[in-house]
Amino acid sequence: MRKFSYKNLFKKLIDLDMTNNELMEKANVSKSTFYKIKNGQNVTTDVLLRICNTLDYDISEIVECEKVI
Repeated sequence: MRKFSYKNLFKKLIDLDMTNNELMEKANVSKSTFYKIKNGQNVTTDVLLRICNTLDYDISEIVECEKVI
């Protein structure tokens, strides 16, 4: 089984010196949706696209598909 991982997103935020709150505001992502991301839960592709557009990254740069053991 596989699941999505958003670890790269949080690494990119550190590299960009951007806070979670800044990203939520700029990408128009609610706290509850961001909570899902932080906890590795699924979010809509619309949310991921807004984040990608805000950060100017491709989705493959912020989301990985990891094997669950």
